Order: sequence, then structure tokens, then C-alpha cells
Amino acid sequence: MKASSPSTPQGRKAGLLPLLCALALGWSGLAWASPASPTPCAEQPYTLETPEGLAGGGNLEFDGDLAIFSDGACLQTQGLSLRAPELRYDQASGELTAPQIEVETPRYRFWAEAGQVKGRVLQARGIRITTCRCGDDLRLISEHLSFDTQSGEVILQESRLEAYQLGLAQFEALRLNANRPLGESLGLDTLAFPLRFDFDQGLNLGLVDFPLLDAEGRFSTRLTLLGLQLWGPEPTLRLGVSGQAPGRRARIEFDLKQSGPASRGEVVADPVFFLHDSTLGRHAFGLRHSFTLGGLSLRPYAWVAQDLSNGVSAGLAAGAELRYNLEVQEGPFRFRLEPFGVLGFYNQPQQYLAYGGYAEGRYEGAFALRLGYTWAIESTPGHFWLERREATQALSGSFSYQNIQLEATHNFLLDQTQASLRLGYPQSYGEIWAQLNTCWNCVGKTLSNGRDDWERRELVLGFTPVPLSCTYDLSLTPFLGYDFLRQGVSRWGLELRYADCCFIWRLGYQEVRIAQHPDEIPNGKLTFGLEIR
Repeated sequence: MKASSPSTPQGRKAGLLPLLCALALGWSGLAWASPASPTPCAEQPYTLETPEGLAGGGNLEFDGDLAIFSDGACLQTQGLSLRAPELRYDQASGELTAPQIEVETPRYRFWAEAGQVKGRVLQARGIRITTCRCGDDLRLISEHLSFDTQSGEVILQESRLEAYQLGLAQFEALRLNANRPLGESLGLDTLAFPLRFDFDQGLNLGLVDFPLLDAEGRFSTRLTLLGLQLWGPEPTLRLGVSGQAPGRRARIEFDLKQSGPASRGEVVADPVFFLHDSTLGRHAFGLRHSFTLGGLSLRPYAWVAQDLSNGVSAGLAAGAELRYNLEVQEGPFRFRLEPFGVLGFYNQPQQYLAYGGYAEGRYEGAFALRLGYTWAIESTPGHFWLERREATQALSGSFSYQNIQLEATHNFLLDQTQASLRLGYPQSYGEIWAQLNTCWNCVGKTLSNGRDDWERRELVLGFTPVPLSCTYDLSLTPFLGYDFLRQGVSRWGLELRYADCCFIWRLGYQEVRIAQHPDEIPNGKLTFGLEIR
């Protein structure tokens, strides 16, 4: 046990951004840390090393084997920082108990009516846990918590998830990791809110991949209920459901629109699969599986399929694909070679043979350089999209040094070259950048003057601010594109981001004025997004 006087932090220079953050947090009266910036546990006047961690407080009393800390009682151990009005340590049993505790981990804050720590495990009841920087508008309410401070595993019993006091889900037993994001612990791929709200040739509104709770307390099933192009040229109602489990996945979508219903789906339970897309007229049911031995992989297949997008083709196909992956690395140099061959047979007197590969060399040192070549040769066109390996001969490369990035691709069969050059100028508040996109001999629709519509000479200027770190902070992300061939503004956009205690709100507008490739349609688009901080 030691006694010491609280130390006074030395003054230091601070940049404008940290100062603004401090002012914002001070104005709100709520911060990520506990109110009034409590003294670190190691700097408390009285501290005691225990098997559970460092205990401390402004006052220490003994009642036999019982050490009672008060006046800022705290516990500092691996994975958490605990504070309470009073902390009791039983030196005989090695157990710490405290009422009204507040705990901080790298990702979470939580409060509990009472808790005890023994064997590096925190047990608590009456839990409120949040990822918010301040407040708890997004929170988990639980009856009981078990927290293994060494592994970071948290188990919540009889809990529910709330946002703005609105119940979203209930769990019998929910497992979290104190060092990982909430979305990852819940089985979500991203922290983006599954609500779509934008305007693109009509209003798009609804839920996209909304997570549904399964029996094990994870969101492995997703629901889509979306209205597309409402009050637009062709309003569409999309219904979809998807699910995933080890070795299995499924996704089905239905579109209801004026031109007629459409559907698409995929069901895979290795090695069996079923695919269909009514818009493209593609349907397939069959078997495929991969066998690997070192860098060699063999993938036999067999299916019955129909492909109306490639003429009227329907029937049986069977065959195999053989690949070999060779990778060699020596210091900053890497080389990869992956040749392949596909042999297929149909229920017609025709066979399919395709062969080719990919070769790539890389250097990653003071600068990064990549050079790759892709080739594929088909003896005859394949019947179905599943076994086809489109004929191609393309050389691609990239170069990057500090804030300079260059990428280029040349397609020998089309005699077509595409390239982009990006220059960045990073600052403490963000990056100012310029990107030049070019394409030579990109054949597409033709303008009245005879020039190819998709020939590209476009310069895009933009600014990307640093990620929001303050609460109640704003940022703007603008960009502007200019087409030198048509001599006009090709695109422009602006996104506003606002960070509150729990979420980052995004509102943006993008407009394409001069299309640069066949997939683009000159049109304006209003977007709205929400992310968990």
C-alpha cells in the first residue's frame, strides 16, 4: 500500500481541433470519460495492489481483513476501469465488491447497481451498457453481466437493445467482446443503419438487409422491404430475405413493378446450389465442389441450366476446372502465377475448352509497383454463364508513391486503354485531391458529331475531411468533375456529416451531368445515411 499526493498535469500546447473537441464536450456536460475528469486510479492518495488489479481511492479504512476505499474509489485492471462511491476488498477471500459501479472499456461504458470482481471476472446486476461517447441513446439493458477481463468476453443475460428508448431486440444470452465493435459482436457486417432513404429517378425508401434475431442471439437472417423509384418512371416494390450459416447461404428477392414481376435468388448448401434470375432468363441447379492439394485445386461440376441472355440455351453440362496457384516472395518482391483450364461437356455433340491464367509481379518498398497480365482463350463459346471464361488479353499495372497513385489497363482484344492518376495533398484537417480519368478507344454510343460517347477525359477535384472524432461536430465532403472532351461539368456532389454522441448522420447530394461510362445515367441523387459511432 502507498500514499501519495495528487499530481497536477503540466500545461501543453494543443491544436485547434483538440481544443474545439474539448469545448464541445464541456458545453454538452457529458463526455466519454466520467464527469469531472476523475483522477487516474494510480494517482489516488491511497492505492492497494490486489490479485484483481490496482484498487484506490481518496480515503482508506480497515475493518479487520476488509479494506474499504471511498471518495473516488476505483479499480484499474486489464480490460477495464471501474469506479464506484465505495469499494470493499476482502483480503481473506480476494473478492472486491462495490455498489453503483461505472465501468469503461476501450469500446463500451456501462453502469450496474452492484458488482463483484473475483478471479479476474466481473459479475454485476442491473446493467445499462452503451457504445455512445456521451449519453446512452443507444444502449443494452440487462439483468446480469459476466465479464472476463482477460479475454474481453462479456455475457449478458436477459437483455434488450434500445435506441432512443425504442426496443429493437431481446436476447436471452448475448455475447459481446469488450474490445470489438458492437456490430461485429451482433453478427453485423457493417455499422451502417439498414435504412435506405434517397432520391434517384424517384424516391427510394425502405429497409435493406435489416437484421433479424435468431435463436442464438445473432443476426444471421436479413430482411429487405424497399420501395424503388416511387413517383418515378417505374415504381418497384422489392421484397427479399437472406440467411447464412456455416457451409450454407440463401438469398431470394422479388420485384413487383408495372412491366411485370421479377425475381432472383441463390441457395447454396455445399456442394448443391440453385441460381435463378428471371430478368436475364438464367436458371441453374447442380453440383460443384473444390478439392485442394497445396497450390493445386480441382473443381468438378455438373448442372442443368438455361441461359436466355446467351441466345436460347438449355440443357446439361458437366466438367471440371483445374487451377494452380504459385506464389514466390523474396524481400519486397513478390511473384504470382495462376494458370487454369476448363473442360466441359454438354448433352449435345459439342465440348467446351478454355484455358488461360494470371501472372503478377509486385514490389513494395519505398514505393509500390504492380504489373499483371490476364489471358483467357475459348475454343468455342460456352452454353452457360457458369462455366464460361470470357476470352481476354489484358495488361494492367499500378504505381503509388506517397500521395501519388497511378493505375492503367490495356485490353489487347478491344485495343482499349483506361488510366487514372490521383494526386493527394493531406493536411491535419483532411485531404485535398485531384483525379484524372482517361479512356482511349472506349467504344459506346455515338454523339451526333461522330465521337464516341464513352471516350473519357475527366478531371475530378475533391476534399476528404478527417473522420469525425468530436461530439457535435460537422464536416463537408465536396467534389467537382470536369469533362475536357465535351467541355462542361461532368459531376458534382456534397455530403454533410454530423456526429452526435452515438451516431454519425450523413446527408448528401450527387449529380451526374455528363455520363462517363455506359452504367451511368445523367441524373441527380439525394442520399441519407446513419452509422453507429
